[in-house]
Amino acid sequence: MSVIVLISLELKDFAIVDELRVELSPGFNALTGETGAGKSLLVDALALLTGQRGDSSFVRSGAKSALVQGEFSGVGVESASRRLRVQGRSQARIDGELVTIAELAGRLGRVVGVHGQHAAQALTGREEPRLRLDRLLDEKGRELLSRYEETYRRYESVRGQLAALREGVRERERRRDFLRFELEEIDSARLQEGEDVALRQRIVALRNSERIMQATAGALALLNEGEPSASELLHAASRELHGAARHQESLAALAAELDEARAAVQAVGEELESFIADFEGQPGELDRAEERLATIDRLRRKYGEDVAAILAYRQEAAHKLQELEEEAGSAGELEAQLTELEATVRRLGAELTGLRTAAARGLQREVEGYLGQLSIAGARLTVVLEPLDKPGPHGLERVRFDFSANPGEPLADLSQVGSGGELSRVMLALDLVTGTDRPVLVFDEVDAGIGGQAARAVGELLARLSRKRQVLVVTHLPQVAAYADAQFFVEKVSEANRTVTRVHRLEPHEREQELARMLSGSVTEASLRNARELMEHASGESGLGA
Repeated sequence: MSVIVLISLELKDFAIVDELRVELSPGFNALTGETGAGKSLLVDALALLTGQRGDSSFVRSGAKSALVQGEFSGVGVESASRRLRVQGRSQARIDGELVTIAELAGRLGRVVGVHGQHAAQALTGREEPRLRLDRLLDEKGRELLSRYEETYRRYESVRGQLAALREGVRERERRRDFLRFELEEIDSARLQEGEDVALRQRIVALRNSERIMQATAGALALLNEGEPSASELLHAASRELHGAARHQESLAALAAELDEARAAVQAVGEELESFIADFEGQPGELDRAEERLATIDRLRRKYGEDVAAILAYRQEAAHKLQELEEEAGSAGELEAQLTELEATVRRLGAELTGLRTAAARGLQREVEGYLGQLSIAGARLTVVLEPLDKPGPHGLERVRFDFSANPGEPLADLSQVGSGGELSRVMLALDLVTGTDRPVLVFDEVDAGIGGQAARAVGELLARLSRKRQVLVVTHLPQVAAYADAQFFVEKVSEANRTVTRVHRLEPHEREQELARMLSGSVTEASLRNARELMEHASGESGLGA
């Protein structure tokens, strides 16, 4: 028996329901009652919880809003609600948090599958037929599908990278040319770090060379060449002090200091002679120095505040150019990768198409077998593998279900054909053949227009489906309801001059009476006996293989 997933469904001011709470059971839950009692309202409420379209027509007359709320267990969602307002926008919540209708549909749509008048909406969603067909793939097929999808993701990633490179090729070439120009301009200057500082100092000196030469030459003359020179005067003073120091010892230290001063003056003189010899500039040196500094200043205005900053910019520009060169080279590598990946995608896709074709034949055969049991004799379901113009994320084709309910009628997309009852029975057959990821399945009109042995087949197949998931069925037939694990009676009653819907869970003896009523329209000894036999038969059949 399956675990309970949808614990309860609560409605407030919804259509003719004022306030209602239905606590559901694991397995097969059947909703029965007179026509028009409101059984399908519960289906409508669950459809709203899965994100289907709703409007103010669902709001009970006189109320400002309608509320639908479900409690769940074991599916990552504890509660979900949808409030529809007469005025203003509707609201959706999951576990108390406001969400968009799209988020509600995404999360609850993976939990609850509603099959009824609009069952094809769930069935023929763009990916649903493919997902159902792929469930029939064996381990080899699932591994192949996984390899295809992974290869396709890599293919799309490389294709995106290549497209981005191609899209920016013009800008990248412009940037490369500009960087090359900048590097050539900087390199042609052959800058040396600190050169700008030395040039400015040299230019100042060259511009004042005459004054400098006069001053240094005058200083040199005073120190060494005058009559008497500073050097001669110091020498004479030293000689006098040394003579006196022979008679006064304390003067010896002063004489020594005077000797040091004389040596320092001689050293300065020698430096001045060397400076004068080296200072005289070459013809045109000032012009050349000023031109060189102008070149540096022009580069400084464009690339940095000094030579060090210009050279740092040059290093950064060279790095960027290298990156652009590598990007240009990677385009060829990406093209080669893309060609190889596309070939692999198409090869794996062709293999996958072959496996899907084989699985499709089995699906068609098994579904048509069930449809025969479900009183749609002669119905045909065809799995169409429609080739795509280019490889898709899951294969080389789109999977579509085409259906014909009667012999001689042309096949057409399942979303465009079939009554609500036929669609529900097709969904039942597909769920039995392909399985479903949704733990809660809701069927409305699944028994429309059938009876007798076909009704029993519907009940038995629903019971089989409910062994691994929770099933909720609106039914008019006792042969179907007899297979349920829990049965709920839906009725309309008049309270305070208003018509409201009530739902009552039936005890075993009440189930017999309801089945008897469904069998003959009234409760008699004969109908009760038939009801008990029906329940015993259903209990025996539903227990087979459980």
